Amino acid sequence: MALRVFVVEDDCVTQTWLDQFLTAHVGATVVGCAETELDAKRWLDEHPHAWDLAIVDIFLKAGTGAGVTRHCRSRAVNQSVIVITSHPIESLVKHCLALGADAVYEKTTQTQQLLEHCQRLAASLPDPS
Repeated sequence: MALRVFVVEDDCVTQTWLDQFLTAHVGATVVGCAETELDAKRWLDEHPHAWDLAIVDIFLKAGTGAGVTRHCRSRAVNQSVIVITSHPIESLVKHCLALGADAVYEKTTQTQQLLEHCQRLAASLPDPS
């Protein structure tokens, strides 16, 4: 089974890059995208079991990734939330982790760590056969 990813990102270039990067390197499938906190929460409520990983940007067009991360607290144990940011300030990272993020990665300098995290998640999925 392919890793199913929900992307919460308001920059269309980054959305496209994540989709191509995860497809090429992890064999993942992006199952949905949202650009605002409200749209992300709505999608998550309507598709509670349709994703394995949510990748959430901390700064959005409207609302914040912190609100989305908090909203994911009631997720299933096999679902993971990663926050991505261009501003990995220590207090922000700690705040996201306290809200329930499994990891926080800087968008441009920690792509290898993001990739490895996604590969571990994909490898932990049940075998479809």
